[in-house]
Amino acid sequence: MPQFKSLLPVRFAVLHSGEPAEVTLNFANNTDVALTTRWRVPQLADPVMRSRAADSREFALLAAKRWRHYRDIHNTARSIAELQRMIAKDAEGEFCFHLKVTADWFPGSLGGAMVRRTWYHHLALDFLFVHPRISSKLVDVRSVGVQLLQGICVVAHALGCQRVWGETTQDSAPFYRRYLEEPVDDQFTISTAEIARLSASLENVRIG
Repeated sequence: MPQFKSLLPVRFAVLHSGEPAEVTLNFANNTDVALTTRWRVPQLADPVMRSRAADSREFALLAAKRWRHYRDIHNTARSIAELQRMIAKDAEGEFCFHLKVTADWFPGSLGGAMVRRTWYHHLALDFLFVHPRISSKLVDVRSVGVQLLQGICVVAHALGCQRVWGETTQDSAPFYRRYLEEPVDDQFTISTAEIARLSASLENVRIG
């Protein structure tokens, strides 16, 4: 399996109210995932923003439910090294990991992603979400989603996966079109070349 020098955790900057603010992307553990189930939908007058916040909470709850399933059958990983060991023991096993973005200036996580390594050695992105206060723009933070996507590609690159894929919603499809720079309908695929490009993009903004 090829190794990529930008292994997690990685620190980088997002835009917080228009100013760079440091965050950290890393693997999540059971406690981190459980904390996302405590997110609440803020009271908002704008129905569009309230819907986005509700979607964020729903995705976090679904991701936590899926995580618990894999945890209970001992198929969750908390590092790239752990994933590599699990794959070495069972080349066609299906394993789950969860990524998080955290910051000293924000309570809990800013967002997360639940990902599966499939039996065919691809990565399937089941859920990618940001905190309801961010998705509803109550807190002005930008680029968390794309950095999570880049982090998934770091893992894919390190494992030697040739594809990252997932389903989209009507709201999320424009996000993937923008950052993958290709047509996207109700699903997307990230090729080996795009995995390398997105991995390098995260390395380019690494702090320290």
